[in-house]
Amino acid sequence: MRLTMPSYGFLIILMLLWVCPAPAGEQPPAAGGQTLTLSEAFQRAWKENAHLKLSRVQELIAEQDRVRARAGFLPTIKANTFHQFYDDPRKYTFPGTPPFTFLNRNYWESLVTAEQTIFDFGATPSRYQRAAIGKEVARLETQATRDEVFFLVAQTYFHVLRAEKFKIIAEQEVAQLSNHLKVAKDLHEFGVVTYNDVLQAEVALADARQRLIAAKNHIVNTQASLNKLLGQPIHLLNTLKDEDITAIPKNAALEEVTQSALQSRSDLQAAEGRRRQGEKGVTEARAGHFPRFYAMGGQYYQQSRYVLHETQWFAILGLNWKLFSGFDTKAQVSQARERLQQLEIQKKDLAEQIKLEVQNAYLGLQETAERIAVTKNAVKQGEENLRLNEERYREQVGTATEVIDAQTLLTRIRVNYQNAVYDHQIQKAQLLRAIGKISELAPAANLLPVDLKTSKPAATKE
Repeated sequence: MRLTMPSYGFLIILMLLWVCPAPAGEQPPAAGGQTLTLSEAFQRAWKENAHLKLSRVQELIAEQDRVRARAGFLPTIKANTFHQFYDDPRKYTFPGTPPFTFLNRNYWESLVTAEQTIFDFGATPSRYQRAAIGKEVARLETQATRDEVFFLVAQTYFHVLRAEKFKIIAEQEVAQLSNHLKVAKDLHEFGVVTYNDVLQAEVALADARQRLIAAKNHIVNTQASLNKLLGQPIHLLNTLKDEDITAIPKNAALEEVTQSALQSRSDLQAAEGRRRQGEKGVTEARAGHFPRFYAMGGQYYQQSRYVLHETQWFAILGLNWKLFSGFDTKAQVSQARERLQQLEIQKKDLAEQIKLEVQNAYLGLQETAERIAVTKNAVKQGEENLRLNEERYREQVGTATEVIDAQTLLTRIRVNYQNAVYDHQIQKAQLLRAIGKISELAPAANLLPVDLKTSKPAATKE
């Protein structure tokens, strides 16, 4: 079969498309993915992350708890009606008189009452205040969940970027070892070196290719973890923009940063709210020792042709006092006090944990900054060391082992440098998380209020 001229042209075009890759930095995002900044990732997590959705639902539940507690200030209205049947009409008799019918054989009866608590020694106000504090605690816990999710997003975001850099390093290693293998084969063909140099280069190249395969797989896995946090399908491959976190305290002492954390952390504020809830719980439980004063009014209706007034109105002013409950009320008060003590211990422990987190992040930030300074120059030195050993090998004043050792050393230095760079970014995010200010990485305009029922941006008022 002969190929025509158009067929030759078509084959040439296909070969050019295959051989010539797209310019670096201009690759389109993977199918289904898009280009993301860290701020956009935060915005997406704020709307779609499952933990934040659950936390917003908890806010709705807390609001309904407040509504239920508020019901104690309002009257309780009840209505009851029924139709009653007897086999014989009800009759009464008095000494010396014949029996007489008092009620119909069957009749309608109804009762409507309205009852209002007048005073219960603080039980109802304490219950309401505890629920109102619970609503505020739920809001603070949503903020704490937001900060934790934002840190995980930032951490995973930089893990993806680091994985992409590791892939580039692995590709560089494969390319350099492929070049070394070519040189070794050329020298062996001319009888300058033994076949052992070729075998050594092939083994080193195979090992580098394995690392490249693992690096590509690691990108997919870290992207999937990020997608899970953002509430996206895990198979998407987004293109992430490399960023440098700058919103960190400048030249601040550890004590100053720690005090800022103790004032700003939402979870610590929530712990204080839970402690105040515990105090109200003690007041509510203690009110069980005292009576409840109430007022009641209503209407009673009983169908009967034998009574003068079928409908009657009534009013009651009374008290309800549980004089003995088998020590149940005493146990409830003790439980409430012990829960309060438990909440106070938890708050104190959380404050110490925050101090520890701030210190670890603060020192980690300094450590990674020093690691960057050390490894940045080492990369240039490693590249020069590899170049010299390759030249020495070509001139046959060096060995293949020295070349492979130099290549291994350069790869390790490049990995150490990228680890230092992205560990530094993660430590910045960790410090912002520790002081309760990581949400500042996402501009306020991107964190629109979310409708708690739909998890969609709430309508803003003009």
